[in-house]
Amino acid sequence: MKYPLAPLAWCAAALLLPLSSAAAEKESAPALPRISQATLQALRLLPIQHHGRHKPFDSFARETLQLITGSPRLGTRDPVETILAIMAEPEHWQAQPLVSVPFIPLREALGLDRQASQVSYNDLVATRTLMRMLPAIVEKQRRDEKLSMLEQETMDVFDRFATFSNLVEHRLELVPSQSVSDWNWRSIQQPEGYPPQKQAEIRQAWAGWVTALREGDAASVDAATTRLLSTLQGLNPAALPPTWKLRLEVFYNQAHLFRIAQLGYWLAAVLFLIALLRSAATAIRAERSAERGGRSAAVAGVGGAAFAAFALSAALHVGGIILRVVIGGRPPVSNFFETMLWIPLVGVLLAFIFERIYRARYFAFSTALLAAVTLLLSEYVPLDSSISPVVAVLRSNLWLTIHVLTIVASYGALALATVLAHVYGVVYLARSPAAAALESLGTFLYRAIQVGVVLLAGGIMLGAVWANASWGRYWGWDPKETWALITLLWFIAILHGRFAGWLTGVGVALSTIGGFFLLLMTYPHPRRRGRDEPPACRVVGPPAFRGIRAHGPAALSSPICAAPISMTRIIEAAEGLA
Repeated sequence: MKYPLAPLAWCAAALLLPLSSAAAEKESAPALPRISQATLQALRLLPIQHHGRHKPFDSFARETLQLITGSPRLGTRDPVETILAIMAEPEHWQAQPLVSVPFIPLREALGLDRQASQVSYNDLVATRTLMRMLPAIVEKQRRDEKLSMLEQETMDVFDRFATFSNLVEHRLELVPSQSVSDWNWRSIQQPEGYPPQKQAEIRQAWAGWVTALREGDAASVDAATTRLLSTLQGLNPAALPPTWKLRLEVFYNQAHLFRIAQLGYWLAAVLFLIALLRSAATAIRAERSAERGGRSAAVAGVGGAAFAAFALSAALHVGGIILRVVIGGRPPVSNFFETMLWIPLVGVLLAFIFERIYRARYFAFSTALLAAVTLLLSEYVPLDSSISPVVAVLRSNLWLTIHVLTIVASYGALALATVLAHVYGVVYLARSPAAAALESLGTFLYRAIQVGVVLLAGGIMLGAVWANASWGRYWGWDPKETWALITLLWFIAILHGRFAGWLTGVGVALSTIGGFFLLLMTYPHPRRRGRDEPPACRVVGPPAFRGIRAHGPAALSSPICAAPISMTRIIEAAEGLA
């Protein structure tokens, strides 16, 4: 006799669908320079100051391509080789459609091809509209007014345009300052602070290296690279980041630990689902006959393989987060991308605890599914995955660290509860003898909500303490605080309703799913240009429109700001066009 487990079977089929993406390589792009692997590896470790942090050139290359094109690499090309090629042959690459312009209304406003999501640097230079749009936007920022979507996208495109221009003009902060107390490095084109003879030596080493890249002779590139690295490393060794840290970051960039962990979580979710389906089938057969055969051994084997895949993925997941903490020297939830890593990790830790207690596989299956989906979104949703420093108010504050870790951990527990609520709904709709597991699932859901409520309440209270230490007030009724309180009250109501008998299994599950939408209101925090930036990083308006971002001592002394966009010549040309 057939038993209706079709919904669970459909879940299994859905999980087995391949998850892949394709990246088309630019056929018309010029060839990459010829560089030996040893030299390429040495260049990967070349320290550079970029976006407020000292990092290896490998990270700079990936982040720069990510900003300009929307992807950390062009097809299968190595990011470092691509950046070197752009610097060596800028006139060829300026004609390539590399600059991302994803907003269709902006492409129409600029007079560009409506269907082309990427345009060339030359296209943006040819159309004078972009530069003419900037003064009004900057003036609006100066008045601290909210920008429209078109205006925000315009500034984003200008950031990409300026970044590409800095690249082709070799405006790279590769020269450590002469004084250890001076955190800011100098441009390779203007190594200020050193004697004229040393400055000339630096420029000559750089010019010889670029010439070797353009000529394409591997032996010449090797010799020029050795000379350049020797020159830069001999300037002020005390100001350079430790080599082990540079190597660690390059390893992190190349290992793709979160991608491997994601695949492991998908595998674990599939295996757990198979084990649950077999366990349900065994339970149904046990009700109809005394024969149990070897089914239990098969279920145990699949379950063991699932736990092994789950544990290995969790280890990679934890390892990736630890590497980010060591490299960045800060808590692992300082931006949107990192919260997408922390949320599933909390669910994983809870799954290990609850599986140790209940040994039911439902926690592990739900968490594996949650982690796989979240890591998939973190990879393909356009988030800034770079390891960047945090603003001053968020640094050196113990209360902030505890508050953010706690509040995001509550998101992980409540997200796990939401997945369990969906599993409850699938089993409920199956309408089979396996639905006897509903009582246990209801208990599991209840426990996950309890943990989430405790963490959310603690996070809100810790956030009040941090707000008082930072701004002198415990509560400000801003949207994030208000929605966090609403979400807490909602889930407390669910717990009380279940305890009092007002809500039963299906009601608790549906209420949990509804509460997740409230939780989403506390999670995203869109960044407004200008107002949410530190004062030293804000865009300045006319007549100080020469640099788009502040260029004074305040900007130079603030390592939290992105590297100032030095675009004097371009802005002067723009003013002339306007």
